Amino acid sequence: MSWKDFQHLSDEALLDYYHSTRNIKAFRQLYARHKDCLYRYCTQMNFAGAASVLEELWRGLLERPPQLCGRLLRSWLFIRVNKLLRNYAGADPDAKQNSLLPDSQLLQGIQQLSRTERNILLLHLECELPLATVADIEKISLKSCREHYRSGKDKLDEFLHGSKRKPWRIEEVEVTV
Repeated sequence: MSWKDFQHLSDEALLDYYHSTRNIKAFRQLYARHKDCLYRYCTQMNFAGAASVLEELWRGLLERPPQLCGRLLRSWLFIRVNKLLRNYAGADPDAKQNSLLPDSQLLQGIQQLSRTERNILLLHLECELPLATVADIEKISLKSCREHYRSGKDKLDEFLHGSKRKPWRIEEVEVTV
């Protein structure tokens, strides 16, 4: 198969093809499709552990095919990387990392969120996973996932733009004569 033939295959078909033939071009195509969004997600969740977690993820994918259980490979990748991030023994993922990029208010705002809110926001907005898949990754109900999403979005908006403006109130002043 040529490089162009791989571009039309689904992720799952590429993975099956790689594991049956060990054709590295198939793996490179899979890697190229997912490396950027996985890297951005990992660095925003745990900057210190991102490289180790991603290395373990890709090494495991190369060695043995995952049990997708009806899931898309993209969903499986984020579920797996989430588990690896939770088990990472390095730096605390909830530690404030404001000194990393002092110019980036967005990154500082994301780091201010709780781990659950940060994870839900990043998986939905950055990685474009549906909230149902994000709820599955977090092992919470869809309703709870939506509440965390709204709460995290509101906190991030408040961090970036300040608190919501309140309308002027005209108070009645009594004049004593």
